[in-house]
Amino acid sequence: MKKLIVILLVFGIIASSGLVFAEENSDPVIWKYKLSSWGTSVTTTGDYSAASSIDGSFYFFDKSGSVLWQHNFGKRITSIVFSEDLANVSSVVGERVYIFSTSGNYLKDFKSVKGGFLTITPDGNYIGGSSSDVYAMVYKDGRPLWDYKTDGKVNYVSLTPDGQTMAVASSDNHVYLLGSGFLMWKYDAKMPVISVAVTPDSSYLVCGTGSFESDEETQKDYRVFLFDGQGKLLWNQKIGYTVSSVSITPDGNYIAVGSWDNKVHIFSKSGEHLKEFKTDGKIWSVSITPDGKNVIAGSTDTYVYFLDVDSMQKPEKSSSFNPIYIAIPILIILAAAIIYTKKFKKK
Repeated sequence: MKKLIVILLVFGIIASSGLVFAEENSDPVIWKYKLSSWGTSVTTTGDYSAASSIDGSFYFFDKSGSVLWQHNFGKRITSIVFSEDLANVSSVVGERVYIFSTSGNYLKDFKSVKGGFLTITPDGNYIGGSSSDVYAMVYKDGRPLWDYKTDGKVNYVSLTPDGQTMAVASSDNHVYLLGSGFLMWKYDAKMPVISVAVTPDSSYLVCGTGSFESDEETQKDYRVFLFDGQGKLLWNQKIGYTVSSVSITPDGNYIAVGSWDNKVHIFSKSGEHLKEFKTDGKIWSVSITPDGKNVIAGSTDTYVYFLDVDSMQKPEKSSSFNPIYIAIPILIILAAAIIYTKKFKKK
């Protein structure tokens, strides 16, 4: 009987730890590369990805994480965009756009426009960005097509592939959706908006609040927001730290969030916090594949990560309160105690 009690107690302890380990997924890191990454981008298939470093170096990776080629522009790269046929990749560097083939051959470069946080459409026909801090602008063939004045510094823009619609993150606490220079809608996020992404058909917009000047020693009310194309707020979730980067799948089903809590977060369209991955540094950039299965992220821990979303951990809050972790071990130990008590009474 004593052996049975010991066996039950040991099994209870094993069950307690085993259930936790059963919840743990395999390593989500498909590959990582030592690089202080400022910006990231990934192809629609996930076969190729690219990252830029703070010193202006550009790295082109295959799906296994091998560097196929690299180029040093000497200046910060503000945007990396793949063409729709995946034949070319464009990099916006200062006032110039450089276009390389995906095999690494230089094709051409041209002077774009003077501005900040510039981005380019996949076909290279339109450039969106900021001018004089408070102007969100779209250019075609190097000439201003339209502009819109906000009430604060333009921190980031996201342009639809047709160049007709642009989402704007502004320090005036608002996120804007603009169509051909006209305001479609705006929303007061109560905090500076510093990151934004819009789906290709502008049916969904995601943005994040924060501050690039924040020390992040304590949590603040920094959040991520999801809207439909008409400006209806679908949900918002508190992250607590600067939301430096956001990315959304074309159908809006999955949202990737890069934050200064050192984590990559994955949310569903309904607002469920699905997954997270923790690094040893602040997340500067994230880019999610259209199917939502992979994310590339750049961190200040000097690594760029290519992640399998399914293998990422569930958020700490949802996993730590699973009652089964406690219930089964307690029942096993309780059974052992009952057996021991009955044996003691017989004596």
